[in-house]
Amino acid sequence: MNIHERLLRRFPEDRRSDRRFIGFLEAWVSIVSNVALFAFKLLAGLALNSIALVADAFHSLSDVLTSTVVLIGFFFSSKPADSDHPHGHGRLEHVATLLIAFTLFAVAVGMGKGSLERILRPQPVRFDLAIVILLLLSAGFKEWLASFSSYLGGLIHSSTLVADAWHHRSDAIAALLVAVGLVVSPLGFFRLDGVLGLFVTGLLAWVAWDLSRNSINELIGKAPDPKMVEAINASVRAQPGVLSCHGISIHDYISRAEASLHIVVEERLNIVEAHQVAQAVEEKLKEDLGPQFSISVHIDPHGEPDD
Repeated sequence: MNIHERLLRRFPEDRRSDRRFIGFLEAWVSIVSNVALFAFKLLAGLALNSIALVADAFHSLSDVLTSTVVLIGFFFSSKPADSDHPHGHGRLEHVATLLIAFTLFAVAVGMGKGSLERILRPQPVRFDLAIVILLLLSAGFKEWLASFSSYLGGLIHSSTLVADAWHHRSDAIAALLVAVGLVVSPLGFFRLDGVLGLFVTGLLAWVAWDLSRNSINELIGKAPDPKMVEAINASVRAQPGVLSCHGISIHDYISRAEASLHIVVEERLNIVEAHQVAQAVEEKLKEDLGPQFSISVHIDPHGEPDD
């Protein structure tokens, strides 16, 4: 059991599967951590008279805004369905993911510009062991925060938390690159952190693009996973009284989901018997897919054009 699981086990079991609770937990841990990191870096920067550390402290404070987006996103996405939004507000999570992805892209652009400047106009940097140690501690802590956010994101399949994890990781990488620049500066390798920074810029830009693309696809309504469709088809066809299955459609609204399909039954079945077959299919699919799914089964008698 890793440290993330041990931390989560401190909460009641019903809370560990509550999507809203998990989202709020990640957001508040991130907010409190970044505020604490801001205070730590600010005090250390003032004590060591390091402008770089003071600037990095305010960068950590600005990260609170990203986690606030997570908080607001989960607050509104967990609102129940209403007359204007009969399918709920779950897809607002994808909007939050988009906002964080845009922020991540802006970070990549800023890091890329800074890296190019270091390559084109390298400047000697004074080595300071205390600052290097503080930067490494900061990088280690932000990477832990990234792994925690990623763990919670995987737990509830949330792209928003995964996006926030990458934002934390970008800070860890940035601090690590500054530390590397300080360490190699006495050797005269003033361009090394700039070169490394360009590689990281490409990685962050790709992650931002991938998160944006996936979120937009989800908002538009992408086609269901072929493996899921295949599994549903196999499960339905295995039910007594079902001759074939077609027209499988799945709509994921995060907080709830809908699946509809057509089954072909024998012509000899009367309406009550056909309804019983459809009901059995619905119960089996709810068991397979989970209680968040609303299942609609349409009955086609054998011999119709859709067979």
